[in-house]
Amino acid sequence: MSDPKINPAINTGIAVQTQPKQRAVDNSPKIDDREYIPKDYKKVAAGMEQQFAEMMLDQMNKTIDEANPEQGGMGMDYYKSLQKTERAKAMTAQNSLGLQDVILDQIYPKRMRNEMALKQYEAQASGIHQNLPSYKIDRKTDTIEMGKNDSTPVSDEKAIVGTKEDGGLL
Repeated sequence: MSDPKINPAINTGIAVQTQPKQRAVDNSPKIDDREYIPKDYKKVAAGMEQQFAEMMLDQMNKTIDEANPEQGGMGMDYYKSLQKTERAKAMTAQNSLGLQDVILDQIYPKRMRNEMALKQYEAQASGIHQNLPSYKIDRKTDTIEMGKNDSTPVSDEKAIVGTKEDGGLL
């Protein structure tokens, strides 16, 4: 037993491993869970990332000193805003910021990203459309009747408004 006062411990520095750590190789196929996310959620996440990118680009442009700020005018401001928007769209299309994944993890968790959950969401969204009330206007008596919506759900297409023969809305 040696006395620490007589033979102090020698500090050799940081221990360095000479052999690299073996990493596990994951050869399992990567699952693209984004295919089971409803389009509406993807649009929301992309829109939020685009807004963030626009704000970030706007703040970045404010840090640049322009040579002649009076030379710009409204036309130049409009051009710069278009340029900022298009840059933000390009960044969003590439998902280069990675915010879409973070947003999607919050609004549509990974545990819900499967085929069954997507079909259930689509059925529920379709059912909501079917249960919305519809209104019929009788122009002869100026009365409005409320009934059940019997139209087919509208997917990614815009609704077309028309009239029936009796003057009511479809």
